[in-house]
Amino acid sequence: MFRLRQFRTLVGLTTIEIVRQPICLLLSATCVLLMALASLQAFHFGEDGKLARDSALAIQLVFGLLLAAYASCTTLSREMQSGTALAVLSKPVSRDMFFLAKFFGVCLIILLFSALATPSVLLSEKGAQKLYVNDPVAIGILLCTPPLSLAIAAVINFKTRRPFVSTAFWLMLVSVLLGLAVVVIRYDPSSSLRFFGSGAMLRAQTAIQWRLIPASLLVTFALIVIAAIALSLATRLPTAPVIVLSAAVLMGGLLSDYLFGRAASDSLLAAIAYRLIPNWQHFWQIDMLTNGGRISWNYVGLAASYASLYTGATLGAGMLLFRHSEVK
Repeated sequence: MFRLRQFRTLVGLTTIEIVRQPICLLLSATCVLLMALASLQAFHFGEDGKLARDSALAIQLVFGLLLAAYASCTTLSREMQSGTALAVLSKPVSRDMFFLAKFFGVCLIILLFSALATPSVLLSEKGAQKLYVNDPVAIGILLCTPPLSLAIAAVINFKTRRPFVSTAFWLMLVSVLLGLAVVVIRYDPSSSLRFFGSGAMLRAQTAIQWRLIPASLLVTFALIVIAAIALSLATRLPTAPVIVLSAAVLMGGLLSDYLFGRAASDSLLAAIAYRLIPNWQHFWQIDMLTNGGRISWNYVGLAASYASLYTGATLGAGMLLFRHSEVK
């Protein structure tokens, strides 16, 4: 129980530390605003909401990559350089526990970011659905949430001296979730809050596309794998190289079938690279959503297993690197 309390305390401190970083709020607010702008599109490409849906999921992946890589570097490499890690490890805390606690703290941040990004993806796709015009309520919620959250957090900080960055982040998360609830009630067939139209066809065209949740969940799995890679690299490298290498691994994995898959049967190096670099296409299945398609939950379970195995192997390598790294 003592070790469990130690682990829980380290995870909680890591989460609080990352949430209070201004870059966490900046990336989250920019992600929401860009998703709102993605819904302001004038082209259908054969399907209402397709461009906004694909753009919003891509925004979640890119900004989640930046957040995961930066959070991993902040929570480990900077603490190793500043002496904070040495102070903690001088207590009866093992290096493996310290490393795993940092990873789980970063995972909690990724889950919170995904809890903010997933409703934003749903609202962005909803705002881009064409009936007569773009839905102003869904778009307005996404556009107004970041500035209002910042303004309210500034007032709370002035009145109570609560931390501005973390307060704004939590306000933004709660506001987006409440905004999604408002949009759901607005288009509920039994609700009197629907502003226009009636009938089954109208409800079908204006419904929230819950089938996007598995796609967003797959992106979350990819971000957790990226966090494990970035945290392992952070045991030996500073922030900038870790972010660059994480982005390179992402690009290499997205092109893995083209770069290495075709030559894997003829080249030993290509075969090794094809198996070592994670194939991010397993987590990027937006083509399955075309024309009303769905991602099955069985596939989500298989992708979760793949992410768990790769994350476990990466963390094992990271712990070995951390055991033999110099902590100042």
